[in-house]
Amino acid sequence: MLGFYGGEGPYPTPRPMSEADIQEAIAGFAAAAQRAQAAGFDGVGLHGANGYLIDQFISEYFNHRDDAWGGSLERRLAFPIAVIRAVRKAVGSDFLVGMRLSQIKVTDSNYRWAGREEAAIIMTTLEAEGLDYLHFSELDALTPAFEGTDKSLAALASELIDIPVIANGELGAPQAAEAIIAQGGADFVAIGKAALANHDWPHRVRNNRSLTALDFAMLMPRANLSNEDAWREQHNVSATLDVGR
Repeated sequence: MLGFYGGEGPYPTPRPMSEADIQEAIAGFAAAAQRAQAAGFDGVGLHGANGYLIDQFISEYFNHRDDAWGGSLERRLAFPIAVIRAVRKAVGSDFLVGMRLSQIKVTDSNYRWAGREEAAIIMTTLEAEGLDYLHFSELDALTPAFEGTDKSLAALASELIDIPVIANGELGAPQAAEAIIAQGGADFVAIGKAALANHDWPHRVRNNRSLTALDFAMLMPRANLSNEDAWREQHNVSATLDVGR
């Protein structure tokens, strides 16, 4: 409903999903993945982070169900497991399927999992379902995930699971991206804000060219390409540089 994304009006009051709703959502994930495969994509990333639907089932913060889809952590993982299995059945074994996870929510950046034991159960359980990678979104991928550890979620995952780990969170500076790889805290990095400001981020970094800092004014009053283009024209800032490729 955020005006920033084109929404308006009062927030609707949420209601618990019925069994039919849940089955429809699971089928929807599978159908979407199948369409992506048919369109020529190499894989899909299931969004299980930031308080969106999959995360709402995983997190006791949202999930207050007392049926097979809620309660214990094992039951809270039943929905993402069902989604993974449905997607894998739809696209086959040769199509990449990963999942993005986070502790933080769009509505609460302070929420944290219970600790290392809960993190380990979530990570290893989802890995066992045949995911090709796990992608962790954090406020800062180089800082501890929660009390009792000096490691980020990505770094913990790199110790606990065997599939590739993608780290995201304040890694737009090349030095930060290089550091988490060098420390063994991730296999890959995902760039968000820095790539919005620099559409050719890899080429700039490779050629030691300057990076433009993201100015959220370029996404005002709404986050769309027209407002970005207008901001860039006003400030004479190009999204790309003419670098030798």
